[in-house]
Amino acid sequence: MKSGICKLMVCFAVLACSNTAAAQDQQYSQLWGKNGELWNKKRIPDFSKAGYRQGKVPIPDYPVQSTVETFGAKGDDLSDDTQAFRKAIAGCKSNTTLLIPAGRYILSDTLLIRSSRICIRGAGQGKTILAFKKGLEQLYPDYGKEFKDQTNWSWSGGMVLFTSNVHDSGIENLSIQFPDSVYKGHDFHERAYNAIGFSAGAHDSWARNIQFTGADVLIWIEKTAHHITAENWLADFGPVRAAQDISGHHALNIYGGYNLIRAFDLKGKFVHDLSVEGENSVYNVFSEGTGKDLAIDHHNHEQHHNLFTNLDAGIGSRLYRSGGIAVPRGISSNETYWNIRSQKPVKYCNEFDDATAHSKNNVCVGLNTLLPSALGDQYNNWFETVAPVILYPQDLYQAQSAIKH
Repeated sequence: MKSGICKLMVCFAVLACSNTAAAQDQQYSQLWGKNGELWNKKRIPDFSKAGYRQGKVPIPDYPVQSTVETFGAKGDDLSDDTQAFRKAIAGCKSNTTLLIPAGRYILSDTLLIRSSRICIRGAGQGKTILAFKKGLEQLYPDYGKEFKDQTNWSWSGGMVLFTSNVHDSGIENLSIQFPDSVYKGHDFHERAYNAIGFSAGAHDSWARNIQFTGADVLIWIEKTAHHITAENWLADFGPVRAAQDISGHHALNIYGGYNLIRAFDLKGKFVHDLSVEGENSVYNVFSEGTGKDLAIDHHNHEQHHNLFTNLDAGIGSRLYRSGGIAVPRGISSNETYWNIRSQKPVKYCNEFDDATAHSKNNVCVGLNTLLPSALGDQYNNWFETVAPVILYPQDLYQAQSAIKH
């Protein structure tokens, strides 16, 4: 009996030492502390209100009303199911779900969702497949109309589009596929294989548990759309695009504000992976994501107060690489970067500053960098060097959401 008690005491001692060591390994930011007791709100905004219904209620689970089969959809990888889908969506009643059973559904045109409080739900990624045969530029040519050498669809639109002030509606549990073609590069001549869009005041809606294959743009959120949650999604490519160094244009292109983008995996590289596009791109959260060589794209100098947290940037060779006409490209203002891991050491977000413009009022905490801390530089940036693996909390959005406001 004594032997057993001694062994138990040794186990408790080892466990206590282990927990103490783990606690000692944690490092807290001077802007947050352990549980938010040092939260400096002048430097770090409250991001907890991003996403569907400001994160205050879960995404709804509407009961199934009907299936697309009721309206004639086949899902046999042969029939064109576009009209059946359109009828099914139009017939979906408020507070109900339209079910898409397992199958591969051929779609030759866009699907517009204008009804609030409906859900379009598949049987799961890889089980329910929406196979679009053409892109927006092929269907509705917009090349050279607004910009002489570009298609407007290069950065906007979606083959599945939530529009007309729609709210409390979403799409989930399925795959969206496009033909596996060569991506011809950043020439703005895309076929516009754009998957999901939210526009014209769409708000408090969602896209979750989605697999995207071969898309030029995965998710587009127009400047008047807001409080969208896009979570648990994967971007991959067929063998042709997968063999290319750059396989698409924008993974995410966000013009609106207060959107939550979380739990994602980018298997390839886009010209711009995570894009915030303009003055309405505010209080967006990007968290729990991984990328092959992630590029956080500030497409001009107007966006501000966005959070990039708990991200695995992959290689880390182009973390702040940006497009747009505002120069220098790649600078940011009033942004928060928190726990961004990478294989290569990265610099802080003032990497592309020059004599004409400077990154300012940013917070960078917990990046894989060889640079020392600069706790308030001449442009009011807060660069706090903490190894990502020991930074606590790992996810600033989750930590803020856990605090009762």
